[in-house]
Amino acid sequence: MILLTKEQANSLDKVAINKHNILGTTLMENAGQGIAKYIESTLINDDSAQIGIICGKGNNGGDGFAAATFLKDMGLNISIYCLISNKEISSDSLFFYEKCLEKDISIFHHNVIPENLPDFDLVIDAIVGTGFYGELNGKLAPWIKWLNKSNCVISIDILSGVNADTGKTSINTVKADHTVTMGSPKIGMLLEPGKSHCGLINPIDIGLPKNFKNKNSFDWSLLENDQISSMVHNLDKKTHKYKQGKVLVLAGSIGMTGAAYLSTMGALKSGAGITKTFAPRSLNSIYEKKITEGMTVVCDDLGKGCFIEDNFHTIMNHIDWCDVIIIGPGLGSNPNTIMLLSKLIKEINKPLVIDADGFQPFYNNLELFNKIKSKFVITPHLGEFSKLTGIDNHSLEQDLPKNIEYFMNEFSGTLLLKNAPSFVAWKSKACVNSTGNPGLATAGSGDVLTGIIASFIAQGKTVEEAAKIGMFIHGKAGDELALEISQRGLIATDLLNKVARVISNYEL
Repeated sequence: MILLTKEQANSLDKVAINKHNILGTTLMENAGQGIAKYIESTLINDDSAQIGIICGKGNNGGDGFAAATFLKDMGLNISIYCLISNKEISSDSLFFYEKCLEKDISIFHHNVIPENLPDFDLVIDAIVGTGFYGELNGKLAPWIKWLNKSNCVISIDILSGVNADTGKTSINTVKADHTVTMGSPKIGMLLEPGKSHCGLINPIDIGLPKNFKNKNSFDWSLLENDQISSMVHNLDKKTHKYKQGKVLVLAGSIGMTGAAYLSTMGALKSGAGITKTFAPRSLNSIYEKKITEGMTVVCDDLGKGCFIEDNFHTIMNHIDWCDVIIIGPGLGSNPNTIMLLSKLIKEINKPLVIDADGFQPFYNNLELFNKIKSKFVITPHLGEFSKLTGIDNHSLEQDLPKNIEYFMNEFSGTLLLKNAPSFVAWKSKACVNSTGNPGLATAGSGDVLTGIIASFIAQGKTVEEAAKIGMFIHGKAGDELALEISQRGLIATDLLNKVARVISNYEL
């Protein structure tokens, strides 16, 4: 599903009007009709239902007036509360305001919320559209509070109080049961906290041009199940373990051997045929006991409990064998390990999945990414992304999509940003995940994700395909486990078997 930024939504309207000669009133009429049809087919089956519409300034209020005309024609009882004077209504909105008057629809103009408003069966939020940012006018707070106590709330295009680009919310924000959005959802509707306010999102076709591309802008989309179904299929009946993909794993250190286990098993549980996991000699007995289905390669560590620069040749001797290499989970921050990683990253010529401590050489040295010889994906969480970009967490979160776009302008790899929700970005495209929940915020969860991504690269998927598959399946496994166990009780090892079961849905 396509997602739009505020700028893209505005540009699309202008293209429709200026290049395709579609009247603004036609778009508004289509919006009103679509809203009314959705309400009739989904929410209201009683001709005596009472519907209240709260209209603000601009096109969002105009869509509310347009919807009122169609709802009135359906025989429903409509009352409009207009938050501006009739002199402030202009252009296309005025056209439908006057239509409402012609149809004898009750319109009340109020700056202040009146006492004893009716107990409507359904209330429509048409107060503020995609132009909102910052905080809603304080005079709107009583209306928002009343809306949020109503029996059923439906917002037009986007909820009043949600930023269309960032998902940031005003102190007082509408909490809708349904949002009927024009053409495509706005990206802020899929980002928290805005996402939690939207209820069920229902895009409607109002006649906007298809295949719209705004120059110099990112293409955003929502990653959904049908896309995964198109990428993950049954296994070849003649496959074998080497054909299923060979994954090399550089992970773990003293106190963090679990990271090596989880990333290795994440790869195996999602279809990799064979793995080799490097192990510091002083920790090898732990690796051998935990990773029984995969092979281990011992690296002399001089008793340090971590990988050291002298392991370079041992590791490079196995690169030709593999299809992909995982670098990072649980490696620690020993300076000798970081020196090793810096050398390896510049020499390895196989696809890389870089995670966690694998970012250590890149902090304050983003130029190192340009020295990677193969396709690669990085999987930072927000704190690691902050260190990579040099932007503090708070500033990143103020407009995460825009910060992702800025980063990708100079980045040649694929980015999987672990967040709520997570993102995958590549070139000038990005997608937002539709799966996942707070239960995945547990130690080791990201290591499993790294293994899944590497597995699908080893099975022949492109780096960006593998990142999308991994992100979606990992989130879906977390969603199913949250229902079975609880979000709080979910731990990383629970994901391993569940990931395999989720993948089984695509092997039918």
